[in-house]
Amino acid sequence: MSTGERHLSAEEQAVILALLAQDFPGAEELRAQIPSALVTGHCGCGCATVDLRPGTGPRALSSPVQDGLLVSASAHGGGDGVLLFVEDGHLSCLEIYTIDDEPASLPCPADLVVERV
Repeated sequence: MSTGERHLSAEEQAVILALLAQDFPGAEELRAQIPSALVTGHCGCGCATVDLRPGTGPRALSSPVQDGLLVSASAHGGGDGVLLFVEDGHLSCLEIYTIDDEPASLPCPADLVVERV
């Protein structure tokens, strides 16, 4: 992963919100982290995968969810998908993948079929 810290783009935020749309214990805290979450790196292959770390302030409260893969989603009509990881109760990685040879781009949130892991 290469570095370059920035805030999540509006598109990245929309995908994460779609992944966290279902209610489950800890979802509210994770949704509250989105506006202040920071991108700390991205995949070197050119895909839309980003590493995340919590921002500061009251929205950076940790969630009581387990570390690791939290939510997965596939995109309608294709081999693209999204994985959302957490670490220490904070959003830690938004992984975008495809079964194609081209680097995966960020899917449209409306195209996602979300599954809790």
